[in-house]
Amino acid sequence: MQSFLRVLRDIGLMLTRIVIGVVLVARGWHRWQESGIAGEVALLEQAGVPYASTLIWLVIGFEIIGGILLVFGLATPLIGLGMIVLNVGVIVLLRSGDGFYVHEHGWEYNAVQAVVGLLLLTHGSGRAGLDHLFVQPKESSGDDLIGDPTTDPGAIQTRDY
Repeated sequence: MQSFLRVLRDIGLMLTRIVIGVVLVARGWHRWQESGIAGEVALLEQAGVPYASTLIWLVIGFEIIGGILLVFGLATPLIGLGMIVLNVGVIVLLRSGDGFYVHEHGWEYNAVQAVVGLLLLTHGSGRAGLDHLFVQPKESSGDDLIGDPTTDPGAIQTRDY
């Protein structure tokens, strides 16, 4: 059963990475080619964000390069952290007074992106990502909540805090 759940987790992480990676690339490309750098800079300057030109180039670079890396499962926790920082920044600097719903220019989309970033930061790319070619996951430290069924079936371990 645990093997089945691990496969499901890996499939879920892979699909999350691919979909979010494609979304990031598409948003970065849209900012760069459709909205234009000048329009994006004007939006940030209107909100009073300093260094708007530099910041928008960093955001576009992160979205395009980070999205490509996510699709392949490379640097997944780092990209997840970037997603959290980017989207919390957007919520705080640009969207906090506009309501919740995205159709009202609210922050719901950014909240979802930040939480997906947290998921990728904490769980990584899964076994289907290329991160495993460069970083070996740590062996179990023995503080799993459920005990090893081969040595103690049905045992539940507790943790001392």
